[in-house]
Amino acid sequence: MVKRIFVLEASGPTIDIVRKYASQLPTLQQFLNQGAWSRLSGPLQPGLPTSFATLLTGKNPGKTGFFNSFKLPSGGYHRISYSSIPLSADTFYQRLSDAGIEVGLLNVPLTSPLPRIKGFVVSGDEGIGEEYAYPSELNKKLTSFGYFVPFGASYSPGREMSFFKHCMDVLEMQRQALHLLFRDRQWQFGMLTLYALGEIMHAFWKYYDQRHPDFRPFSESFGDVDPFLEGLRTIDRMLSEIIELTGADGLTIMLGAWGHRLEHSKVHLNALLEQKGYLVFKSAITSCIKHLFYRTGLTAAFVEQMLHRLNLYKFIRHRVKSRKGAAFSGSLFLSYQDIDWPRTRAVALGNLGQVYLNDREHRPSGTISKEQYSSERNHLCQLLEDLRDPNTGGQVVERVFTREEIYFGKEVTHAPDLVVKFQEGYSGDGGFSGGGSLVTKSPRNHSSDHCNESVFFALGAGIKPGQVDAGLEDIAPTVLCALDVEVPDDYDGKILPIFA
Repeated sequence: MVKRIFVLEASGPTIDIVRKYASQLPTLQQFLNQGAWSRLSGPLQPGLPTSFATLLTGKNPGKTGFFNSFKLPSGGYHRISYSSIPLSADTFYQRLSDAGIEVGLLNVPLTSPLPRIKGFVVSGDEGIGEEYAYPSELNKKLTSFGYFVPFGASYSPGREMSFFKHCMDVLEMQRQALHLLFRDRQWQFGMLTLYALGEIMHAFWKYYDQRHPDFRPFSESFGDVDPFLEGLRTIDRMLSEIIELTGADGLTIMLGAWGHRLEHSKVHLNALLEQKGYLVFKSAITSCIKHLFYRTGLTAAFVEQMLHRLNLYKFIRHRVKSRKGAAFSGSLFLSYQDIDWPRTRAVALGNLGQVYLNDREHRPSGTISKEQYSSERNHLCQLLEDLRDPNTGGQVVERVFTREEIYFGKEVTHAPDLVVKFQEGYSGDGGFSGGGSLVTKSPRNHSSDHCNESVFFALGAGIKPGQVDAGLEDIAPTVLCALDVEVPDDYDGKILPIFA
């Protein structure tokens, strides 16, 4: 058993990216040479709720019920934001707390509403408002030295350096908060999540990947500054300081809930479903007008890009409750509110390639009978796999999975019926942003997308060096085991063989 564990979560880098810069990253080089490491695999469609629910509970989405940024419960059409669904006692940090272990969480997602644990919690980006920390006296302590929630910036061309500087300022702010909250070493388990490096990668991937249509060397915009390297250097420095905080008999883990890869195009699945007659909109005058606006390119996505250009998007998003924002957007632009469900057979929801069939067994206005379900799903699966980019003729979809192939557990009934895995370069749009086009160029502020391969490193007391086979669901049982807390039987993850 180790005395103390700290987990640094920094989504974005893959093993290949770390190796590319390793000679300039002494701490990560130490992890590679002396620690355990892995190409960490995560849920097929990696996003914040889905991936972090698996990370924090050791369970696949079929048990957590977290499939996207919302839940579409079986039995209706009302979407529920995951910001209102706490993970509660299923998290491994709650189990540590219940076992009497002092826990500290800084900027960790899915911690709002704030859990009452033995220790402290500073919410992730969803914890907007004056009370973002527990115990409550931490709010004043953090605010007094300039800590803020949320990330608070968006990128558009022409603002490269100011956006990059903001990202680096956020990393430095979180580094200072790390020392403020963890330097007393009263904690036994600590965790910090960093968003900023992922934001840098989303914005600037096009400067590093010659396959991107807008590629040009980063030196044209940044001179001698390498944004990826500078972000990684900051994380490398923080890792070195975390190793000191954990001590000689402690364990330091660095991982990503997801990695990043090239994105140049958006695939609009609902445009395909409408073309093929699976998706039908209402004939009401308001829906017809919104559909006309949609065809001319006046969509919620268009307004979002305008907000990015004005550097207002994240400010607006985090100050308007997600439910109110969705309702307001749906009243102005084509949305799920305009779907004629009694005439619709399938719809794509979310941004990661999830498709829901409107079957009678699970939906009140279902159009697909139980006897028709398999053949309808198989036909739609083939239709999606055959999708080609009309601009290039290239294949868009790598594979389509049925929910039973990738999920298991009591929540599977709420899962999407089909999950699309796209070819590299393409990402899904499950909304109504393409104006009827099947494939469009990605927004200029988004040149990388999430992928389900990231990194895992472990270094510290009794750690065997070398490569292991690790999945995101393995982190929870491994941490519990290392701190001598019982691992629940319903965990899907395994205890990683990293201990001597």
